[in-house]
Amino acid sequence: MSDITVYKRKGHRVKLEQTKVQRDWMDQTTDHHAYKCFPMSLVNGIGYSISFLDDIEFVWDGISDNSEDHVKIIKSGFNVCNLARGNATISFNTELWFKTDENTSLLSIAPPNHFIDGVIPFTTLISTSFYEFPLPVAWKITKPNQNIIIPAGTPIITVIPISLKELTQRKLNIYDKTHDPDENKNNQEKLKVLMKMRNEGEYHTHWYRDAVNYKNEKLGDHELKSIKLEVNDFTSDNFGFNNEWRTTMV
Repeated sequence: MSDITVYKRKGHRVKLEQTKVQRDWMDQTTDHHAYKCFPMSLVNGIGYSISFLDDIEFVWDGISDNSEDHVKIIKSGFNVCNLARGNATISFNTELWFKTDENTSLLSIAPPNHFIDGVIPFTTLISTSFYEFPLPVAWKITKPNQNIIIPAGTPIITVIPISLKELTQRKLNIYDKTHDPDENKNNQEKLKVLMKMRNEGEYHTHWYRDAVNYKNEKLGDHELKSIKLEVNDFTSDNFGFNNEWRTTMV
């Protein structure tokens, strides 16, 4: 996969950056313990997030049909939201045109481990080598009669470049698990280590992070322990944002 070109409509108050690792709810866990979960903290920084520079607020009356009348936009930046889809959805005008080679598609998913009560982002997969329109983003509203507030800077979607050709070359082979005569013994030893660590106020989350077992024996290596994505904003109105490197926490 090669570099990706993005065109942004001049003056549109949207931001594109590597998805941040930080989550408010993770900050609120005891001693920021949620960040010690390496699989979660790693995936938090995957892909690029799209956010807007102004607050957004809307409410749905609970009726789902083709009409635009059942969702009311209370607050939004200029030309940010539209209701053309109907059916209890809200769409976002990203005004971002992505251009990739034909072996790269763009997967759009809900920002990993980022939760907003009352809405669910749609997941899409678009062939951006020839797609002529701005990247479409829409949410399904799931909670009626509740004002949904999206503070400025909140990611509305995460986009991940993928190769479908590489994906379809993969095979999933399933076999019976062979019997391990030492499995019960190892599980008992592991439980003793876990109980000892718990009594001492320690955690075993470093086992997976460091690719070791409960005996601290090396099991292998991660493909990567951090995700680095470069974002270069060469637009004339980048709203004061500098080019950025962001790295996941480990």
